[in-house]
Order: sequence, then C-alpha cells, then structure tokens
Amino acid sequence: MAFFNERRNLTVATLIVAFVFLFAFNAFVGNAARNVSADLTADREFTLSAGTGRVLKSLQEPIVLRLFLSPSLVERVPSYGAATARVRNLLNRYVALSNGKIRLETYRPEPYSVDEDKAAAYGMEGVPIDASGEVVYFGLAGTNTVDEEEKIAFFHPNRQRFIEYDITRLVHSLGVKKKTVGLIAGLPIDGTFSMQGGMQQPWPVMNEIKKLFDVETIDESKDSIPDNIDVLMIFHPQRLSDKTLYAIDQYVLKGGKALVMVDPVPLSAPRRRTFMGAGPVPPGSDLPKLLKAWGVAYDSAAVATDARRAIEMEFRQQGRVYKVPNIAYVQLSEPDLNAGDPVTARIKLLIFGIPGHLAKAEGGGTTVTPLATTTDVAMVRKAVDYRQEPDLLDLYRTYAPGNRKLSLAVRVTGDAATAFPEGRPVDPDAKKEDAEKKETGEKAEKDDGKKAAKPAHIARTQKPLNLILVADADFLETGFWAQTSTVGEGAVYTPFANNADFVVNALDDLTGANPLAGLRGRGAPARPFTVVEDLRKASQDKLRAKQLELARELEGLQKKIADARSASEDGKTVLTEAQQETLGGYLAKFIAVRQEQRAVLASLRADVDALEARTKFFNIALIPLVIAVLAILVAIWRARRRRRRYETA
Repeated sequence: MAFFNERRNLTVATLIVAFVFLFAFNAFVGNAARNVSADLTADREFTLSAGTGRVLKSLQEPIVLRLFLSPSLVERVPSYGAATARVRNLLNRYVALSNGKIRLETYRPEPYSVDEDKAAAYGMEGVPIDASGEVVYFGLAGTNTVDEEEKIAFFHPNRQRFIEYDITRLVHSLGVKKKTVGLIAGLPIDGTFSMQGGMQQPWPVMNEIKKLFDVETIDESKDSIPDNIDVLMIFHPQRLSDKTLYAIDQYVLKGGKALVMVDPVPLSAPRRRTFMGAGPVPPGSDLPKLLKAWGVAYDSAAVATDARRAIEMEFRQQGRVYKVPNIAYVQLSEPDLNAGDPVTARIKLLIFGIPGHLAKAEGGGTTVTPLATTTDVAMVRKAVDYRQEPDLLDLYRTYAPGNRKLSLAVRVTGDAATAFPEGRPVDPDAKKEDAEKKETGEKAEKDDGKKAAKPAHIARTQKPLNLILVADADFLETGFWAQTSTVGEGAVYTPFANNADFVVNALDDLTGANPLAGLRGRGAPARPFTVVEDLRKASQDKLRAKQLELARELEGLQKKIADARSASEDGKTVLTEAQQETLGGYLAKFIAVRQEQRAVLASLRADVDALEARTKFFNIALIPLVIAVLAILVAIWRARRRRRRYETA
C-alpha cells in the first residue's frame, strides 16, 4: 500500500480509475439509452407518434422488412446522410417495439451485384446518380406470411417529413387486416375506360386510400349494400336510381357508416367540347331525398365564397394579367377546423375549389356538427356564376361580406327516419316484366323460394347515424393537395395540404380502426405568417369598397358624357360647361379616393413594419439585453459581497 501513500501515485491512480469509469459509463449509456432522444420541433416530427405505437401493438402476423440502400448514395450525395440515418433508426425502433413481429434485413445494392438484382425484383426504383448511368437505391420492401407485398420504391427528398407515415402505413397494410370501403362514384376517381381517352388511371388519392383499405365498387343495379362493406364512400353522386338510394338509406339506418361528398360546381367532371373550346361545367351533385331525411340542408345551386380565405390567382382580361383573390377557392387552416373531432384534430390545411355549404335543416332531428368552416364574412353566390369561365375581377369587386360562418364539411349524428316512408320503391324493370307476363297470359310465379328473400323494411335508425358530409368533390383532385415530381420512371406526390389525410381520417374514424390518426397531418403544409396575412386581407376589405365605389361612379359618368356628347363642325368632341364642371368634380373625387387608398395601404405597411420591428426586437435584442442586465446585476451583487467581506476582515 506504500504506492498509494505518495500523492503523485494516488493522483495517477485516481485519473486511471476515473477514465475507466467514464469509458464504462459511456458504453452503458450508449447501449441502454440508444433510443432515447429529445425532439424540440414544434410538430414533434422526430418522435414516434401514438398511431405508430397502436399499429405495432395490433400486428396480427409476422412481417419482413427489406431495406435497400446503395453505399454510393451516402458517399457521393452527402445530403442524403441525415435521411438514411433517420430511416435506419426508425426501422430499428420499429423492430424493438414490435415484440418480435418485425424482422429487418438490410441490403447494399451495388452495380451488377446480387443485392441489385433483389432490389429490381422487389420493385425498387433505381435513380441515376451521375452521367455515367450508375443508379442508386434507397427503398423499402415488406412481405407477410401470405406473400402480400408492399413497397416504398424510393425515399424521395420531397417526402422526408413523411417518412414515419410511409413506413407505418406499409407495416399496417401487411400486418393488420384491412377494412372494406364500398365506393359509389359519379366521377372516375378510381379510374375508368373511355373510347376517347383510353384507360384512365385512378386519382392519386385512391392510392392513399387503397394502402389502408380494400375498395369495392358497389353495383348500383342491386337494391342492397353488401354485408362485407365496413364504410360507404359516396363521391359526387349523380342520377342515382331510387333502388340505389333505398339501398343507401337502409344501410345507414341499420348502423352503416358513410362518407358523402357532393359538389355544386364539379370542376373535375369532363366537359363537352364545342367550337368555342371547353363547354360549361356539368351540373352539380345532390342527394335531396336522403339529405332531407338526415336533417341536412344543402343547395346545389349555391357556392360558398370567402375573401379572407381566398387564394390569389392570375386572371387575364383584355390582354392584361391581374393578381386577383379567387374568393371561391377557399384555403382553411387550423382556426377554421374543429379541433375537438378526431377527423380534423391534427389537420393543418384544407383547400376547396368552388364548394357548396351544409347546415342543419329546419326541423331536422339530427345533430349537425361543423368540421370545416369559412370565416364569418363568407358570402353565398350562385353556382351558375362559375359554370363558364368566371370573371374573377368582377366577382371580387362585387363581393359583399356576410355575417355568418358557412360549413363546408360536417358530421351528422343522431336518430332519423327513412327517406322512403312507403317502403321499398317499385322496380320499374320488374313491374314491366310482370305486365308483359300478364299480357301474354303467363302464370305469375307464386313460389318465391327461388328468389332471395327481401330484407324487412327499416323505418327508423336501429343505431344512431354517423355520417360525414363534404360540400365539395374537387378538393380530392391532385392539384388541390399535392405537387407531382418524377423520380426515375415513377411519380412522387408531395402534399402541401391535408385533403387526402382528411378523407383517410374520415374513413378510419367511421370504420372504428383509426390506427394512423396520430400521424396524418404531421407537417404537410408550411406555417404561413398568419398575422401579416390577416392584416393584408383586412386592408383589402377596406380597399374593395373604395374600388367598387370608384368603378360605379366612373361608369355612370362615362354614360352621361356619352349621352350628352355633341360634335362640332370639325368633328371634334365638344363638352358643355355643365359637363366640364361634372368632369372636374369627378377628377377631384377620383384624386380624393386615390388618396384614401394610399392611406389604407400606408396604414397596412405601418402595421406590418411595426409587427416586423417587434418580432426582430424580441428575437434579436430582447434576450441578449435580458442576459446583459442579469450579468450586470450579478456583477454588482458580487462586488458588494466582496466589499462587505473586506470591511469585515
């Protein structure tokens, strides 16, 4: 023990023990807290959501995930380093939380290697990395025990914020039995074949739906909805027969759930071509008989407009291009959405194109809860104004702010009576067939055993209604919610709005599955400067009245001058003294109005500048100033403390 009696030796031994302890502690923490991290982002973008946890706990069969990552991608494109690390970490956490249900395999596809052949076999997208033609892979393929396959062909940079949703969706599709959506559509949302355009592909939103649900098109010739349908999706219904309406009515009354989308001006509907170009927009969709029975008021001849939520668009008139707020293209953000409903709780942004509006019908016995609403200055316009190419400038100038909010999407709950109080409607074809048999003397069949027994008529709800209604169908068209880009031979859709999320959330909620509710809406749109935007639109509201007043006075004055105008012998226009005085008065009025317009704009600029100055002060100067003041106070306190100690000594 003499070695430790010397202070130098004791110091060296202490340092060695401290170093060994620090190394062991780091190794222990590195293994024990490998998955521990702190996420300081506003939307918790790097934290596994509750939806992922629910999916991993609900897995019903084993899944094999195969990650294909080319080494040259990370080596030669450093910008992918963070993305590849995040995907690896996420997959490792999925495996750790799956209780052995997920197995991960990693492949390194290099040119002419076996791993590259496997990547091609699983449908991974090879993306050229340079002019030599070398391709790289960064995708994920999954399989389950019944050889179902799902894939993410390439983790595109535009979808880096949606990595967790894409992976969880893939896992859910393979490991959890899908619910069935019954589709009744008046637009080719699920693709169709036409003699003019050939085979039309499904809308991209249907791909999002089919990742989580089995979709079955309803045969409208039947008088009942199949029992295997978990939720009914009615998209832009047109010219539905009483037989189909009765089938929907009975399905809903016995407890079936439905998502219904009607549209007063279906921009996505095919138009007839004329010698002048595209014809008018086809008539809108409606379900008057059913909506009345469900206690909902809807007018297919009216559209909802909102200047405060309008999207600015280019408009050409007489060779000039104007930037005009399109008051019928409505952009709704979180303040306009029902945060208390699971369908819209995490939705950030919805964009609608010339929507209608829904409300509780007078005397209706159901509960109609708004999910998405306009602001309280919305205006109802006629749908006919938007069937041909609308004059956006005139529609904006003549906009008259209202005094109530309009609901673009609602949830309907409660009890209701059938829309067919007299029972099952008579089938015209069957009635015609019986009449023909009677005329030919054929004996009518008395034995109905050969025919399937008709279910008993339901007069009132056996279970409370649970319906979600939307007064727009165009909002599911790709241009309203996603940007399209090309990677290799495939298309990648990058959402900028949550329209597709809203529909999938609605179907999830109605089926009771709702496994991914905590993922959708995680960072689709960017956060706008809402305060500045509200200031700008408030100034536009003030300017609109001035512009309209000036335009009306100008039109009236021009008419008066044209009527009273006289020509002299030399062909020149001559104005009377009264007309000259009128013109001078108008010019003075014009100058006064223009000065008021400039004052409004100056006020807006002053408000924005003041807001910008306050923001810069709080973000740049305030914190350093507070720290400096605290440092000075601490220095004064320490100086006084030292002085007291010195005096005491």
